[in-house]
Amino acid sequence: MLSKRLEAIASFVDKNDNLIDVGCDHGYLGIYLKENNLVNNLLLTDINKNALNNAINNMQKLNLNIATKLTNGLDNIDTTNFNTIVISGMGTNTIKQILIPSKLKTIDKLIIQSNNHLAELRGYLKSLGFGLVDEITLKEKNIWYVICLFRKNFCSNYSAYGIPKKDKIPYYKYLIKNYQNILNGIPKDNIEIRKKYLNIIERLNKLLEEC
Repeated sequence: MLSKRLEAIASFVDKNDNLIDVGCDHGYLGIYLKENNLVNNLLLTDINKNALNNAINNMQKLNLNIATKLTNGLDNIDTTNFNTIVISGMGTNTIKQILIPSKLKTIDKLIIQSNNHLAELRGYLKSLGFGLVDEITLKEKNIWYVICLFRKNFCSNYSAYGIPKKDKIPYYKYLIKNYQNILNGIPKDNIEIRKKYLNIIERLNKLLEEC
């Protein structure tokens, strides 16, 4: 049974996708996609040998044949036969190091779940020509996740905080509460820093109204 996070990622995969799952860990996403015939072609990669071996063992138990590669990100991978990349459970800086332009020439779709700096991630992918199509926001084991779907040459307008949707209402409230707590701890004579957080809270409240 997939976690809610992996289910959300899988929901963005199409049957005609030729997909690379970067940092596949135990291979649960790939196994689910293959077992349910939800993807055309699949490659699982991981930098961790033990994790990749666990994925291979999990596949063998189900008599599934899925290509794997032990590598750092997309190193030593020919991406020309693929159109989709999934990266989840990493930080934005690592994701940016993996998603370099030379590796994205044939890639039309990116499914990304970053652990931090989402605004920076959205901005970076926009600079590479990938527009934000959709997002799924969910809470699992007391952790918030935002799963983002990007497509090449897709034109969309969105803020640094993503696409306002109903599933973002509790998430935006969570962010507002966090920023308010930060603001409460800033001395009143520190006007510029207080103004920065007041602006963030104001923007989030406006987005909350749009949900």
